[in-house]
Amino acid sequence: MLALIDSNNFYVSAERVFQPELKGWAGCVLSNNDGCAISRSNEAKKELGIQMGTPYFLMREQHAAGKLWWRSSNYTLYQDMMRRITKIVRRSFPDQEIYSIDECFCDLTGHKYVDLESEAVALRARILKWTGVPVCVGIAPTRTLAKIANKLAKKQGRSTGVFLMDTPEKIQQGLRDTEVDEVWGIGPQYAIKLMKAGVYTAYDFINLPEDYVLKLMTIQGRRTYRELRGERCIPMEYVRADKEGISTARSFGGFETELLPLEEALATYVANAAVKLRSQGSVCSKLFVFAHTSRFAVVSDRYSAGLEVKLDVATDDTGVLISKALYALRKFFVRGYRYQKVGVELKGLKPASQVQASMFDQVDTEKSLKMKRALAVIDGMNREYGRDTVRYAVMGYEKKWFMRQEFLSRKFTTRLSDVIVVKAK
Repeated sequence: MLALIDSNNFYVSAERVFQPELKGWAGCVLSNNDGCAISRSNEAKKELGIQMGTPYFLMREQHAAGKLWWRSSNYTLYQDMMRRITKIVRRSFPDQEIYSIDECFCDLTGHKYVDLESEAVALRARILKWTGVPVCVGIAPTRTLAKIANKLAKKQGRSTGVFLMDTPEKIQQGLRDTEVDEVWGIGPQYAIKLMKAGVYTAYDFINLPEDYVLKLMTIQGRRTYRELRGERCIPMEYVRADKEGISTARSFGGFETELLPLEEALATYVANAAVKLRSQGSVCSKLFVFAHTSRFAVVSDRYSAGLEVKLDVATDDTGVLISKALYALRKFFVRGYRYQKVGVELKGLKPASQVQASMFDQVDTEKSLKMKRALAVIDGMNREYGRDTVRYAVMGYEKKWFMRQEFLSRKFTTRLSDVIVVKAK
């Protein structure tokens, strides 16, 4: 059996843990640049009808009327809360795969002589007591079925917050209660095709001929089909595979017309990407830099460009990568446009142990070792004291170009000055 532990309305729930005055009334967390709703409380969904992706400006009247609260995305807080939750889960179910920031899968193969439902109920209560974040648990023979079990635990409003699909009868009923467009692995386009063919539920889907599913939805659709029929086709990933590419990009809080803010932003993104590169023990052999204006601008005011730069020797050195990235940006930057976004993608990744020197490269082993040690120290200091505590000068300091976060809450668990202080009288 497999379990899926999924946090309910995670971003909203994390905000409410440290701001209890927000409990009991409608609220949502906004996307980057406070653009649209990406997490909604149950009250916002049911009472105000706010949909995922509802633009900020369409909710202003409700906010002004005092019916709705909102917060900017506080990813530092959310990541730390998820770290705490997965640590608690690991005490009960150690075979764990962290799937996303708000959910994790657990393999329960070694728990066959345990009352899984009671164990899951106790785990859910422990997470709520120790973190304040409500979760639901779905347990089933495969990952796709566990997804369905988790959704049913939420949808049916079960008091335990746990749904166990451990018999053919329970699985069949769960499939009947799940619409085909809610199945993990069936996208909107395939759902439309299936509904046109008279397939409206997951139960209808598993009763199709397998050859028909393969022809209509390719090998991925057949994998979902088999998973729903109880066959494990998606293995657990206890250790995440190294990334084949690392991208970092953000839209600006406004529009930028000068080169300097673009350079500061790009240098910051390259530095962040380089940390991820070193953390998985990789180097990159080329990088792609791009920038563009708003796609909603009039045609004459639109501009989009990018340039790929190949490195003579693959590296993880932040200074070298920033230098190459800025070279690319300066090559295609055109003054006069209102830029909305700049970004970088590190490509051609390989293990640091497989670096091949260039024929024309003047290798200075002592200098390379010193730089490697320096980067390790810088990474350690930034982990200890906060990102960009030690930075390259070109990254700037004021970050006026940074994305808009007008409603950002405090970093309650990761910044000493933001920790809640309780005074006893």
